[in-house]
Amino acid sequence: MMAESATVNLYTLFQLLMLLSQSIAYKNFREESSIVYRYNRVAEIEKHCNPYVTSSHQSVPDDNRDYTLQTELSFANGDWNQENGGFPLMPFDESDLQSPHGADTLQLASFQVEDINIVHHKENASVNVGGILSISISRNTTFYPSLHSPSFNMIPGFSILTVVLEGVYFESGGDRLLCLLGNAALPISEPLVEYWDVSNSHWSGYSHQPRLLQDDQILLLLRYPQKFNFTSRAIKGEIRSLNKYGSLNYFDNVHISSQLNRYSNYQFSPESMPRSCDDNNKHSFQEEWEEYDVLTFSGSEFCKTLQSISEPFNVIPNYKLVFQHVICVEETNNHSIKNARISATLRVFPASIPEDTARERTGLSNLTLLAEGTWDSSSGKLCMIGCSGEVISVLEECNYQIFLYFPRVYSIKQRSLILGSISRIGNETNMFFPLLINYVPRPVFLHLSIGPCGSYLSYNYSMVQLATSMRRKNQPSKFTLLKQLSFLKYPALEDEQDVHAELRFLSTNLNIDAYAICKHCLDKHNSRVFIHMDVFSLGPLFGPYVPRMVSNVSTNVGLAIDCLVDVKVQYPPLTGRWLKNPSVEMTISSQRPENDPLHFNAIALQTDIIPYLKHQDDAAFRKRFERVLRILISCALTGIVFSQLSYMNRNVASISHMSLVMVAEQILGFGAELFWDTEILLESKESAACRDLSHDALVYEHILNPLEIITRLVILVALLLTIRLYKKVSKAKKRINVYGSNKEKRLPQNRNAVLWNLKVHIVVCLVLTGILGIELSLGNNLRSLGWIDFVLLPGVLIQQVQMHVLWAQNLFLVPQALKKSVWQSKVKPLRKMYYVGLTLLRLILYSYDYIRDPILDPYSDNGDFNRTTSNFFSIYGITGATVPIIMVLVASVVHIQQSCSTRKSLCQ
Repeated sequence: MMAESATVNLYTLFQLLMLLSQSIAYKNFREESSIVYRYNRVAEIEKHCNPYVTSSHQSVPDDNRDYTLQTELSFANGDWNQENGGFPLMPFDESDLQSPHGADTLQLASFQVEDINIVHHKENASVNVGGILSISISRNTTFYPSLHSPSFNMIPGFSILTVVLEGVYFESGGDRLLCLLGNAALPISEPLVEYWDVSNSHWSGYSHQPRLLQDDQILLLLRYPQKFNFTSRAIKGEIRSLNKYGSLNYFDNVHISSQLNRYSNYQFSPESMPRSCDDNNKHSFQEEWEEYDVLTFSGSEFCKTLQSISEPFNVIPNYKLVFQHVICVEETNNHSIKNARISATLRVFPASIPEDTARERTGLSNLTLLAEGTWDSSSGKLCMIGCSGEVISVLEECNYQIFLYFPRVYSIKQRSLILGSISRIGNETNMFFPLLINYVPRPVFLHLSIGPCGSYLSYNYSMVQLATSMRRKNQPSKFTLLKQLSFLKYPALEDEQDVHAELRFLSTNLNIDAYAICKHCLDKHNSRVFIHMDVFSLGPLFGPYVPRMVSNVSTNVGLAIDCLVDVKVQYPPLTGRWLKNPSVEMTISSQRPENDPLHFNAIALQTDIIPYLKHQDDAAFRKRFERVLRILISCALTGIVFSQLSYMNRNVASISHMSLVMVAEQILGFGAELFWDTEILLESKESAACRDLSHDALVYEHILNPLEIITRLVILVALLLTIRLYKKVSKAKKRINVYGSNKEKRLPQNRNAVLWNLKVHIVVCLVLTGILGIELSLGNNLRSLGWIDFVLLPGVLIQQVQMHVLWAQNLFLVPQALKKSVWQSKVKPLRKMYYVGLTLLRLILYSYDYIRDPILDPYSDNGDFNRTTSNFFSIYGITGATVPIIMVLVASVVHIQQSCSTRKSLCQ
């Protein structure tokens, strides 16, 4: 069963890719048809098409209209429906949905004219036409017709039938007619099987596709209006089966609807000039009209604004409205006032359907209005008459009125670029009218939708006093305020001469695009959300001067807006961004009482790194700084080891009292630094996404590579000096009585010292790993372990062991402390600079590693990286302080032991 399911999924994926590639190919460039139209069915065409031809009124276009006809007669994504006579055209597989009551389907039809051939005879002429009709049933998606041979394809959630047609075109009276005969591979049902019960057949690939039967007895009739105007634009069609009723390849009649496209020449109708908008429309917006005023601009500016609208309008709940096929022309009246004539199709669609799908549909139904009207530039109103898409025969039946205007003022409550209504003309009452519509573009599209009217808009700051009092209430302490003013720098205006440029730059710095977690949520991992906040208005700047829009942190309640919401945004300082990633803290709280149903608990969010202009420069500076820091640390390490060698040359008697295990750990650490594929001394915290996208590596490669080579050479010198030190200690132990005299306590054998030291490292490793596990569990809210955690556990433990080996030299003084505690000698084998200096250098590295943040890509989700980069020693919280404390304690013990060697009585 699993293999069969996998086969189904692969086949379905293959079919989807084929359909997608076919769609993209057609959308980007017109595919060359592989079909040759021979027009060898003339007798059949005359037989079936003669009843629709009125020869006395028949006319034929001239030869120069080939291309014009080809574009005018084609249409895409029209609607189709079938008469319910028990003989469906094709099946549809609903197994793509888990629930039998899923989303509705779309029945779309597209027709593409492929060939026009005007043939002249002695007495008359005829126009031969070849084309392809594609009919589909889909789940909320449009499609593009196939230009290949007749075919039928079906996958879960999508069926498409392609019919190749040829026939004649003629113009008769007020109509233009296409009469075509088609050839198709029709799907038929198997005998003795319930008719196409595809949803219960457990479709599992090609072998369960319906049986196909080649059929050339398909008649397509398409009627086009002679003129393209307000009440004359509908394309009506019908598909009929010429086969015997009830035969295997018979199907019920199919009806098609679409409309003329932009390639046709639209004619505005003088008689359809809309009546003046009723005063009721103005009364519907009386409060907004007086408070927000109305924009007035020329007809050309209005056309540019209307055609720039990229998102749907809001209408009744769960429904949207789009303007399609917008034709807008500026005209000048007798008073030189530049108004505009507008024609458009208004389509209402459920919010569950994708916007692009609704926008590309061309069918006419009771959810479409065909509208035409005038933009009055003096009053700032658009008045249009609308006809239902199903009834467009006479002007008297166009009893809808559309009213739109552009408010001049934006505010925290008024977020609409366009306001308006759709109402019925006449005395009849209807509970659904008027429909209030408004256009509120999403923040990312505001700068595209605002158009030329943006220069006229202004913003009304109505909450400044309330926000000021809220800020004073949450004022930080005087010490925090003094620290911020003295040492930290925040985004602010700097150049008072060019205020507008500074405001534009400041607005860019205040924008937020980042992932964030809920600070007080128990499950922080699953609380990650994406925050998008753009500045809508800043001081006197608004609209096109400021990129995009502010995050409207408000709750929509019906048609109202809840403004009893406090939002506090704490921006990070500009200082030290190369070291600490800038992160924004946002607190959202309600001013409503707790018993109010709209009250909500306070939400505290903290973002990951936010994008800013100089991120690449700061990352490059961090890399250069760390390369220089590694050189300085490595040089200091080499100097300290060399000073210990010099000290041993002056104090030969103390050489044998040094621990060989201690020196061996130093050699092991330096060797691991050189030969392991990691950065020297200080591991990089750059994420893979940032490393892949970073371009500064190439720019600064001539600087970074030599610095890395210098660091490795210096560490190599330190390694050689440490090996020299090891040889001296080893030779001294062999030359004298290394195990002490009778008066001295004997030193443990080297093997015993190694075992003791190994035990110490194992204990420390287990303790730190346990602390790390507890810390990570607390960070993840003690989530229950799954099987994946146990699978990854061995790899995590191996990584911890590797990291411990690499950093074992941080505890290099442990063997010396153990030796001195067992063998209380009277000499000082280690120079103070040696054990204090090496410990201090390690503390510097730890402090810097603790302070610095990872180098992250601000445009990626870095949640997984943040959870996995807390390596064994480069982690925060309790674990980050454990190793430095141990280092300081061991160094203190060694210092006390060496001090007691010369002041034994005092120590006793």
